Amino acid sequence: MSEAIVLAISAENAEAILSGERDRDHRRFPPKKLPARAYLAVVGTGSVIGECHLGEPERNTAKGWALPVTKPRRYRTPRPVTDYGLARIPRSFRYVEEG
Repeated sequence: MSEAIVLAISAENAEAILSGERDRDHRRFPPKKLPARAYLAVVGTGSVIGECHLGEPERNTAKGWALPVTKPRRYRTPRPVTDYGLARIPRSFRYVEEG
């Protein structure tokens, strides 16, 4: 079974990833179970607007660990975070069941 996480992210960073403008996400404490499918949950909205694939941490930078992002996909309509078994968006990330 592949891993899946709900990733708390700002609206600006989510847009940059989904548009292909950014190919890395930076996390101070990266998930241990990588690579994984990451559902992009925009902080303050309670909704997931898309997904991408997060790779293994590459290097530790001033911004945090650089995680390569591939296969970004925007959803036609945002999905509530409750669809992923969560009451609210996590502080940084949370592992969830795939599907």
